[in-house]
Amino acid sequence: MHVAYSPSTVPARAPRALTALARDSGAQASLRRAPVKVLRLNSRDLQWLPALADLLIDSVHQGASLGFLAPLSRYAALDYWHGVYAKLGQHHSLWIACEDEGHGPLQGAVQLSLCPLANAHHRGEVQRLMVHSHERGRGIASQLMSRVECEAIAQGRHLLVLDAPADSQAEAVYQHLGWQRAGEIPDYMSCAEGRLHSSALMYKRLPGR
Repeated sequence: MHVAYSPSTVPARAPRALTALARDSGAQASLRRAPVKVLRLNSRDLQWLPALADLLIDSVHQGASLGFLAPLSRYAALDYWHGVYAKLGQHHSLWIACEDEGHGPLQGAVQLSLCPLANAHHRGEVQRLMVHSHERGRGIASQLMSRVECEAIAQGRHLLVLDAPADSQAEAVYQHLGWQRAGEIPDYMSCAEGRLHSSALMYKRLPGR
């Protein structure tokens, strides 16, 4: 519930007891948050498109390297996700993190692409891991990555690859999750300011072979 106060009824400085109570209430609300759920979407789950567009825009505007430059329009974001939905199926999956059994706000997303080539049925590629800037620090990236790794194993894949900006926070997260760096490509991508950045090529071997 939101309560509006007129300027004449709000004291210039809240009493310390009320300030502490508000702080404690906020902490308790945070503790009461529903657990994170990781769900696989299919091409009929169109109700998530607006939230996915918001997530992509948030990530790009926070500086994530996802193939886009800020400012990213909503039209471009929705167009991208429509293209992803068109690929969903046996070899391409989209996973999201949310609360409340799939009815809560969207917190993150990741894609898994299984190589269809006859000589590469053992590997897959993790694509575009995103966590909303308001939801970071809750282990959502770890849960999303764990879920796609389990899916890859279930599909008989035992090697995953991805790329990330070299020496970035993203690379550090992947290394923390057990990924190894295979090499680095210089001047692989540009940022909104026009500077070129290197990309780290990473891989992770999965159990099952």
